[in-house]
Amino acid sequence: MSLARGAWDKASYPQDYIRLVKVIEALQQNRFIVPLSFANIYETSKINDPVRRANMAQTQVTISQGRVFRGRRRILGETLTAYLADNFTIAHAPPEEHWFLSDLWFEAVIDYSPETFGFALSEAALDHMRFYPARVLFDYLTANDEDVRLEGVRRFSASSNDLVAGIEARRAIVASESLALRKRAYGARLIIDELDFILATGRRLGLDWNGVSDIGSSLVRRIAVDVPILATERELAVRLEDQAKPIAENDLRDMSAFATVLPLADVVIGEKAFVNLARQARLDKTYDTRLLTSIDDL
Repeated sequence: MSLARGAWDKASYPQDYIRLVKVIEALQQNRFIVPLSFANIYETSKINDPVRRANMAQTQVTISQGRVFRGRRRILGETLTAYLADNFTIAHAPPEEHWFLSDLWFEAVIDYSPETFGFALSEAALDHMRFYPARVLFDYLTANDEDVRLEGVRRFSASSNDLVAGIEARRAIVASESLALRKRAYGARLIIDELDFILATGRRLGLDWNGVSDIGSSLVRRIAVDVPILATERELAVRLEDQAKPIAENDLRDMSAFATVLPLADVVIGEKAFVNLARQARLDKTYDTRLLTSIDDL
């Protein structure tokens, strides 16, 4: 937001403009890669004022060059595969450097395949998107059909409200329990939610897994603790539920972004509330990630 203000009006926001210039200079010197998360893209997409949305989009694509962090499913798949392969001493080729980044903006949600999307994109279209990732993302954010944009925001908010209602109901039930017990309970819920995916990942590695008993009680408990994206979500979620204020839709997006990005990034600049939660859980120490609340701290 600060950088977008500097781009919007350098006379009214001179300090923000100075920040923007410094960031652009650092990017030109290849000192940083600044990918976007799904939360970044969605926050811009939901801006109703087209001029404000275009200014924010221009700032985002200039800084990120259209590069995004891949979605939760791909990151969980790669890290879970590596974890299980190490645990069972199974030969496994390591992924390429920066495997968790993509030049296709929609892969911030899920990796593209015709089966997943329900339709096929031509190789020419994909090549164009990969060659001009910033332009393609800017066009999506500023030139998308308005009815489609509004419906997408409506559906996301409706689903988020349903999720918040479920969290609040569980929150009331476990409010008096210890942090340790709530962490175990949340970890168990993560495993239940992802059980089919965990079993399928094991089978791809050649493990004869058809049910939770095949995984074993010790390993099934460790997965939620040792696989970074699951461990980070667990630590943040139980601490978020400790807060006195009601949980909002924005909290879900922030938690999703932190859980996905924090174990992979060198530096995360975020809202003070979630940075504090991550520090309380010592996630910055666990993953050797600098947590900042202002770009000035760079």
